[in-house]
Amino acid sequence: MPDDTPDPVDDDPKPDPDAGAKKALEAERKARRDAEKQLSEMKAKLQELEDRDKSEGEKLAGRIAAAEKRADEAEARALRLEVAAAKGLTVTQARRLVGATKEELEADADDLLASFKPSEPAKDDDDIDEDEPGDEPKPSPTNRPTPALRGGGDPTQPVDPDIRKVVESIPRS
Repeated sequence: MPDDTPDPVDDDPKPDPDAGAKKALEAERKARRDAEKQLSEMKAKLQELEDRDKSEGEKLAGRIAAAEKRADEAEARALRLEVAAAKGLTVTQARRLVGATKEELEADADDLLASFKPSEPAKDDDDIDEDEPGDEPKPSPTNRPTPALRGGGDPTQPVDPDIRKVVESIPRS
């Protein structure tokens, strides 16, 4: 006689061994975010208290110092871009220039240009024989790839514009 009782089903999902660690990590992250928020609020309050105790002259002196710092940074950036433009560098390369004076920046630009020069001289176009199969095109001096384009038809044969002749020339099976 067959047994009508169903097989016991495991309704308890297996506990995830990393679940506790994930919860602890998330709790630590939340605590860190809360602490950072509280720190920024405290910094703002401290600055407010310090500013309250300052005289108008001290407040203006602080603003002047900040403005002078921004002006110095803008002048240095403008000088770097000026030297880079004179030496033929890109804006990205200009950001890498280091120096306080124009002479130092120019010397650094010369070093940068020297480090990016090709190691072997470029060959003349006369050295390339385009008729030889298997002869690959040489890279250009700017290190940009040159496309090896070839036409689909024979340039020595005239093109017949009559569409009827073209259709009749198609082989049919």
